[in-house]
Amino acid sequence: MTHVREHGCHVVGVGGGGEVPDWAFTVGLWHSYRVPEVAMFGLELDGLMHWVGSAAVRVRDGASTEPGTLLPDVIEGYRLRCQPVDPSWHYPLLGTFVGFYRQTPVPVVQLLWPDREHRWPSDEQASPGCRAQPDLRLPVDEHPEGVWTREAAR
Repeated sequence: MTHVREHGCHVVGVGGGGEVPDWAFTVGLWHSYRVPEVAMFGLELDGLMHWVGSAAVRVRDGASTEPGTLLPDVIEGYRLRCQPVDPSWHYPLLGTFVGFYRQTPVPVVQLLWPDREHRWPSDEQASPGCRAQPDLRLPVDEHPEGVWTREAAR
């Protein structure tokens, strides 16, 4: 990818369509900087691509991606929580990434976002949109059945 060669990474946006929410992820962070790729799910595509790009710069510049780390200043007024992505999700959701690397596993971090009240997806009181984010720490075959496992099975 020329964009990776010129800029260090590329942000890929996927318009989910139908019941599947949009998502975005990076390609090239591991290749260029030996830091995890970044993925984010469930908000509108233009925002996702912007925020994933912002997070990529922070990660490239040394921000921690350890599980549970809170990454500030990506979405104004909110912190995003880092969690690892199980490799079983790479092929079904991050196909461009798989084609670029032709090897696995390359580390990927999912950025979870809280709802407007700063509640996380695991909070039963969180908004339905927030709770609809996939939990990609879990392998595909252990993830609760739903829109993301159906997408992975396509």
